[in-house]
Amino acid sequence: MKKIFLRICLILFLLVLLVYVTNITAIPDDIILFQGEELNLGLILGISLKEDTNSYKTVETSSTINNGNRIEKKKVTLSLFNLIDVKNIEVNTIPGTTVIPLGNSVGLKLYTSGVLVVGLTEIEGRKPYENTGIEEGDMIVEINEKEVTCTSELLSSVNSSNGESLNVKYIRDGEEFISTIAPIKTKDNEYKLGLWVRDGAAGIGTMSYYEPSTNKFAALGHGIVDIDTEELINISSGELVTSKISSIVKGEEGVPGEIKGTIVNRRNNW
Repeated sequence: MKKIFLRICLILFLLVLLVYVTNITAIPDDIILFQGEELNLGLILGISLKEDTNSYKTVETSSTINNGNRIEKKKVTLSLFNLIDVKNIEVNTIPGTTVIPLGNSVGLKLYTSGVLVVGLTEIEGRKPYENTGIEEGDMIVEINEKEVTCTSELLSSVNSSNGESLNVKYIRDGEEFISTIAPIKTKDNEYKLGLWVRDGAAGIGTMSYYEPSTNKFAALGHGIVDIDTEELINISSGELVTSKISSIVKGEEGVPGEIKGTIVNRRNNW
């Protein structure tokens, strides 16, 4: 009889222990609250919170929505019967703000942090890029130590060279390279490098929300792969434009949806 009683007590103890462990492990290590919101963890009997008053601090972030660049941080400790500390939690309090949910389809023009090389071609039967090391996927960022941010700046530098060699700085896989390339004069009295280049991309997206006090907007995004180089494009800036939606494919489980539309895109050969 005594053994049965001990077994029952052991089972009850293990069940209680399981409940406590489950309750504690279910609480995240980091919690985010809005200003004015109280911390409510739904703790069971025997578990209490202890705030570390020396841990309070304010952190500046890059957000510009209202006062969203100020985050208050503090540490809270879970205690078992005020005897044993079992878990530390970091609580972040951020300012509240009001946003307007949208879901509208928009056109996007995105610009690279330089000029992307997307192809190579002969000029008057010659290959000016040969032996320069420049390849598809490289990002040209400087010509003769002058920053290049778009194709028009590259065109201006090449045409003003009068055929003299240019020092080109380009980036590949995060590493910088410098090479020399001599433009070739065409029958139209223009100078070219034999490089197909692009300074941006365009597409259709969905605006998630709008924040009226700052005129900021946001959307869920993902990396963009260049159609020619099949590499991710390094985007530096962008703008919203109008677009015309031609069709919408509804997403299903395991198969993402798709929005098709038209927007102006640019591709130039300099």
